[in-house]
Amino acid sequence: MSTVFYFEDIHKILSKKQTKNGLSHDTGNVKDAFPFTSSKLTRVFNESINEIIGELVRITNNFKEPTFTDESDFTYSDYPLINNVVDNVEFRDDENHEVLAGFLEDFLFKNNSELKPLHLYLFNYITLLEEKKGDKKEKEKYSRFIYDLLFDNNEQISSLFSSKETNNLLTELIISSLPELESKGNNQQNKEPKYSNTLPLLKELFIEDFLYLSKQKDYFIKHFFNIVHFYTFQYVLQFLRKSQKFGNESLQKLDSFYFTFDWETGIGGYRQAVEDYRMIKNNAHNLFVHIHCLSHLSQSKEDRSDLKTYKAIIETLQELSSSEQLEEKQKLIDWIKEYSNLAGQEVPNTVNEDSTFSDLFKALFSQLQEGMSKEVCLKYGKNIDNLGKSKFLKARGKHGYILSLKQDDFLMLSAVAVKNEKISLKEFFIELERRGMAFDQYSKKEAIHLLEQQNYIEKKSDSGDAQYVKPIF
Repeated sequence: MSTVFYFEDIHKILSKKQTKNGLSHDTGNVKDAFPFTSSKLTRVFNESINEIIGELVRITNNFKEPTFTDESDFTYSDYPLINNVVDNVEFRDDENHEVLAGFLEDFLFKNNSELKPLHLYLFNYITLLEEKKGDKKEKEKYSRFIYDLLFDNNEQISSLFSSKETNNLLTELIISSLPELESKGNNQQNKEPKYSNTLPLLKELFIEDFLYLSKQKDYFIKHFFNIVHFYTFQYVLQFLRKSQKFGNESLQKLDSFYFTFDWETGIGGYRQAVEDYRMIKNNAHNLFVHIHCLSHLSQSKEDRSDLKTYKAIIETLQELSSSEQLEEKQKLIDWIKEYSNLAGQEVPNTVNEDSTFSDLFKALFSQLQEGMSKEVCLKYGKNIDNLGKSKFLKARGKHGYILSLKQDDFLMLSAVAVKNEKISLKEFFIELERRGMAFDQYSKKEAIHLLEQQNYIEKKSDSGDAQYVKPIF
């Protein structure tokens, strides 16, 4: 007997959520899709990146947040970390302690409350601040989302941030003076993902690129979160565009989005980048609905089952016999009718056995959307802009935000595309497309011009017909 669809539990949950104003929505017993909310637009990628990194690294290493204790009667700095270091150094008088404290403040913080990158292990000691009520919880959610999406128990990544090895004596002094970090233990709940990754291919690409960049130690310590941010943003774009296809999408490759460069001028409405992000903006309000629709379709008897894509569900259905497919289709039809009844809606005439599964997905989506607050859906979708606008979006007048890359980020993505061996210019753009980036003829000219300026282009003939991109690092 086939068991692709299981609606009993979500039915019980929603039956208790009928109100005078309609039906309250619930995703049931399925892992979360995103850490977004409709009540608050996230600003953590604009204001709290170092704190996000600190929590992300601790999750990776299964460490608790550090506690700094100062047992001395006198402190030399407002930073507990610096007091820990100074207290572990013996001097003949306090004046030298004060000099060392002043030096470390400038060296580690330099008029900034955030710790400067010095060694990967130090990120474990960046704690979460509660500037406003709920701030800390929000940062924890985003850190966990990134971990489940991209890091997910990867031992090679964990080893990068758990190693204390250094050839620098000052760094060694600082690390050795820090309090030992306490493990969260072997609690299975700590390891169980809270968020679903519906596109494993994206994680595979990320790990490949992240580990490559990690070999460039000086660069990596200052810029590794840029590649994290890029893939996190790409995942949201991919999720929305693929969901809009209701099962006709491909899970074997990333969709390509057209990017421009932030130094380009005169971006007209004819540019593909304008149209690509317009599609995202016009459908961002659907993100909330897709999550609930996919959650209904992903319910199972398991505790906290993974959120599945429309395509993955159709592929599972295609493995069944004709009679089993018909049985599952009837389950879905019955659920659409039952949900419509709970929500006080009429059942569309298109909901019948002649409909394809993709059509039935659209019907359930429409019924869910009809009963949802438009304001809630709009606010939830605006998180996409907030996630990208500090880094990968640029306002372009009447066109609003469009996808855009700064020079440093383009060179970083070029580095992971080329890696250690030169590749042809054609292969170079194919590698960027593998990572979800496309460029029209105008942006390609800008890209080639920049690479030539930086001496990363090698021409095999005087005519320039055979061009290669050399390794960036």
